[in-house]
Amino acid sequence: MRVLHTSDWHIGRRFKGLDLGEYQARALDWLIGLIERERVDVLCVSGDIYDLPRPSASSVQLFAPVFERLAGLKVNGHPLEVIMTPGNHDSADRLGFGAGAMVPNVHMRCRLEDIAAPVMVERDGDALAVYTVPYLDPDASRPILAGMVSAEFGAGKADGCDDDSDACPEGLPGLLWRDGAVVVPRSHEGVMTAAMTLITRDLAERRTRYPDLHAILMAHAFVSGATPSDSERVITVGGVDSVPAGVFTGCGFDYLALGHLHRPQHVTIPQPDGKHMNVFHFGRTPQARYSGSLLSYSFSEAPRSPQVGNGKQVTIVDFGGEEGEHEAGQGKPVIEIRAVQSEQPAMVSIAGTLDEVLAQADLHQKDWVSVTVQYDEYPQHLYERIDGKYPFALEKRAVCTRVRNTERAMADLTAVRDEMDVLNGFVEYTIGRTPDERETAILRQVVEQVRAERAEHTGAAQQYGADSDDGCDRGEVGRNTTGDLALFDDDAAGKE
Repeated sequence: MRVLHTSDWHIGRRFKGLDLGEYQARALDWLIGLIERERVDVLCVSGDIYDLPRPSASSVQLFAPVFERLAGLKVNGHPLEVIMTPGNHDSADRLGFGAGAMVPNVHMRCRLEDIAAPVMVERDGDALAVYTVPYLDPDASRPILAGMVSAEFGAGKADGCDDDSDACPEGLPGLLWRDGAVVVPRSHEGVMTAAMTLITRDLAERRTRYPDLHAILMAHAFVSGATPSDSERVITVGGVDSVPAGVFTGCGFDYLALGHLHRPQHVTIPQPDGKHMNVFHFGRTPQARYSGSLLSYSFSEAPRSPQVGNGKQVTIVDFGGEEGEHEAGQGKPVIEIRAVQSEQPAMVSIAGTLDEVLAQADLHQKDWVSVTVQYDEYPQHLYERIDGKYPFALEKRAVCTRVRNTERAMADLTAVRDEMDVLNGFVEYTIGRTPDERETAILRQVVEQVRAERAEHTGAAQQYGADSDDGCDRGEVGRNTTGDLALFDDDAAGKE
């Protein structure tokens, strides 16, 4: 049996103002072709199908024909089993609308209450159980999970548990037991532990009847030890954003099909070797992997060597090895990766002086570029010069590399004579020199403009009877009654 694991499609997402629909459509069309070529039996999409809880009409129009093609696809004489679960970007209610009316091979697993009821797939004598965990928001899911665990284990004060007994029911992790009741901690670890408690209990029971049963867990979460990128939404709760990898130690699964992080990567789940306080003891620790997003959604995801498609991948999990390799369900599935063919332009980050950056422009005329210019003195017409050389400079930054003199202080406002003293001091403090003639002329022009605007405002105030006494000497910079530096028009003051 072959499973294709993907996630984080983010249909409808834009990048630096660019519409990515064209590249998402190409990637999804390629994905359908891959399923046919590789004879895939099961498609697992681990969350973030859409980029927004309320997707735009164009996003739905892009997804709808893809969804219909997947639902109607037949491989090896059987309909493709399509299993999807929501991520933190999706709306579970909207994504799961009409799930009960869909064709039998399409499974939109969006209800938290269904996490311990797997999708069962049978092919040529092999059986696979696919359990699905949608994104678990700790605040929203805690009460539901606490009720489900209490009902499953017959525990909790509401169920008549002896308040004087602190004995944790057999099979219930101590993390979920407090003062004679089931309590799910307000953390990603707490809610995932509660979910896994229900799931592993069901899997263990099924394996007593079918020891050769293979099992996959789909989960949308940040598992510790993995590497995030700049494009994932922060899911921190209580100062912690991840689920410890040890929560999955000994959980009995063959493979964790993870979603949420956009970099394709393997995640190490610790073995039960006495050094880790594993929660579950079902004799099998899974392989785990983030398939990553179909497209790059930040420059931090780009590979070191620029390439079209930006190194994005999907994962194929093959349970059909040589005879005996998976005896009694103990053999590890074979993991393979395939490069996504989206034609998304290569993403490149370039840093250096303006001359160094501009010298590389000919090499990146078709690439999406992030430019960081390092300067000692700010270059004139910086952004115009970058745009003139790079057709797709989507990020532009300027970074001053001069070491600032920490002994130099800003202008002393009690000692300055006029506004120009303040501005000259600020320029010297900021760039290490006084303004040149051209810059001084610009500053004087701005000062005169502000003076004129203030004189106009003061005249209007006097017209309506406002008090014109601001408590400062005329013809110089002073402080008004609030202690703020005031700008004065000498000519207006003389006329008064």
